[in-house]
Amino acid sequence: MNNIHILVADDSALIRDILRQALQKYGYIVTLVKNGQQAINYFITHNPDLILMDADMPILDGISACTQIKKLPAAKHTPIIMITAFVESKKIDSAFAAGVTDYITKPVNLGVLRNRIHYILQAKQAEGALFAEKEKALITLSSIGDGVITTDAEGKIEFLNPVATKLTGWKTKDAQGLPLNQVLHLKDEKDNQSIKFPLHRCLNEGKTIVKLKNYCTILEHRGGKKKFAVSDSAAPIKDRNGKIIGVVLVFSDMTKNREMTNTLAYKASHDSLTGLYNRNEFKIHLENIIQNSELQKQEHVLLFMDLDNFKIVNDTCGHEAGDQLLKEVSLLLKQKVTENKHFFSKFVLARLGGDEFGLLLERCSTKVALDVANELCKSIKNIKFLWNTINHDKNVFTIGVSIGLLAINGQIIHPKNALAMADSACYAAKNNGRNNVYVYQKDKKKPDDKNIHWVSLINDSLERYDGFSLFYQPIVSLQQQHNFTNCYEVLLRMNDPEGNNIILPGAFLSAAVRYNLMSSLDQWVIKTLFKWLKNNPNHLKQLNFCTINISNYSLNEDFLNLLIKNIKSSKIPPQKLCFEFSETTSMSNFSEVFSFMTNLKKLGCRLALDNFGTGMASFNYLKRLPLDLLKIDGVWIKKLVNGEVDYAIIKSINEVAHLMKLQTIAEYVENQEILNKLYEIKIDYAQGYWIKVPQPLKDII
Repeated sequence: MNNIHILVADDSALIRDILRQALQKYGYIVTLVKNGQQAINYFITHNPDLILMDADMPILDGISACTQIKKLPAAKHTPIIMITAFVESKKIDSAFAAGVTDYITKPVNLGVLRNRIHYILQAKQAEGALFAEKEKALITLSSIGDGVITTDAEGKIEFLNPVATKLTGWKTKDAQGLPLNQVLHLKDEKDNQSIKFPLHRCLNEGKTIVKLKNYCTILEHRGGKKKFAVSDSAAPIKDRNGKIIGVVLVFSDMTKNREMTNTLAYKASHDSLTGLYNRNEFKIHLENIIQNSELQKQEHVLLFMDLDNFKIVNDTCGHEAGDQLLKEVSLLLKQKVTENKHFFSKFVLARLGGDEFGLLLERCSTKVALDVANELCKSIKNIKFLWNTINHDKNVFTIGVSIGLLAINGQIIHPKNALAMADSACYAAKNNGRNNVYVYQKDKKKPDDKNIHWVSLINDSLERYDGFSLFYQPIVSLQQQHNFTNCYEVLLRMNDPEGNNIILPGAFLSAAVRYNLMSSLDQWVIKTLFKWLKNNPNHLKQLNFCTINISNYSLNEDFLNLLIKNIKSSKIPPQKLCFEFSETTSMSNFSEVFSFMTNLKKLGCRLALDNFGTGMASFNYLKRLPLDLLKIDGVWIKKLVNGEVDYAIIKSINEVAHLMKLQTIAEYVENQEILNKLYEIKIDYAQGYWIKVPQPLKDII
């Protein structure tokens, strides 16, 4: 209470002196005045902390002076204690009506006065602290980025901060006293149905609501023209005794986040060129149809569509023309299917890749689907595609579409095989003269049906623990002593589910290529190899490098990102991993291969060009790729012993590679004579059955 300034107003000099001495003794700063007018004048200029005022004074009495002082803005929170000889209730009431804080009767008991002043000043200090906290809270609520609404114990609104006002369209003065759900208009994004905020759970049960159950809640502005995606939470407000006295509701504006999420989700599920669903999203819908027990009871139809003569447009006018044609076909397909939507409950149209499209018709008979498919054939056949070249030559193209139709009517179909079966029917449609529809028939064997068997076997093997195995074939150095386990190529083999036989890739790779399963096989090899190397640290320590083939069907950003993520998470030294790309793949997909190689090189991985010599690519390509190893194709190696020209070609390849700081590997070394020639030419590494046949990788330990 140091430096507390008290103003004493009394017309008696004796009482003023007694009060001054007593108050100074208690540590207060004291100023004395003789009447109410002097008290008013002094307060205006000095603003004391407390006034001790005699009720009965000349010129201006204490109650009148108190009335005038309380009209001053600065006196709003200044306590005034009235000293009075009057004890009538009317006098006391008029004093309190004038703004008096408390009163004390004459003769003044100094001990009582001391305590009254102490507690009044203490209460004033607490009130000031409480006011400061309240101001801080209001400023905080006004400045935070979330909307805040508080209610009383009956769920009626007491306060909205500026963000809540912006989102709801209600100001505090207009909303005060209204039920929360009258101000907070919430709807479910999925079905646009109104949602009542479960305020009773906070008020009656005292529970905190972290988020409404809906995936995304929409808040409608008071004007009805604006809508915001919000995330809600609410908590009960309790007094010091734990009694619930209200609720605070906090909601964040998630509109931009939701828009971004929707954009990313759209990009992930739609084809960027045509705006139709992409292959992955289409497969999800297809799998749901096949696996959903309720939908299994209905008949559905899958159409696999492949454009006829599309390659002519691409080759003649370039990819820009091809892209434009795909857009026009997509619009036409969507238009024609929409026109017939009364024949089925729902349809899913997608671009599966290249010039292939998929159409899923839910709750649709085969007969109706056949009519729809024939109409699509007719409509696409009628397209007259016009394109002007840079030389202003006008080209007119007519295309068509071959359609494979697969009925899904309760028969057991593996989801991953359905597309392959429809694709097989499409292939038959092309063989039948193109621009027609072929209905898949399980019992009617077609030449391509053997691929369906392999597709099913590949999918089953990918899901089985022992469906595939990794083998290794040593790559030995010709410049030092042979070591059969520190360098090798990783090879894929399928385990025959009906016996102990090993199935070589030549039997199933063509089906994997045709039905887009190569990337899945590449992923399986990467995942399995990395896990095996991590589980065998002693072998990993002595390993120089192992080579892994990457097919051209995995040359996409998603696979690259997954590969980089697996390399980083595996903690395998990148220099021990060498990724092989075939010469033909590198030449026909140069930009994709270059991107792959550049990113893998940054990690420290080694890179090899496989089958070099098959396409007689120029050495200029080698200068542009960040390679470490060059694998010379076995076609040349086999001719090495008896072909002088072949010998010279291989020698020149080796010399140029060495000038480029590349190491060379000779494939298909099948006898000692070939190996001797490789020593002469000074090839760096050799690989082949003469050195060692492929063995199970697990046997290397």
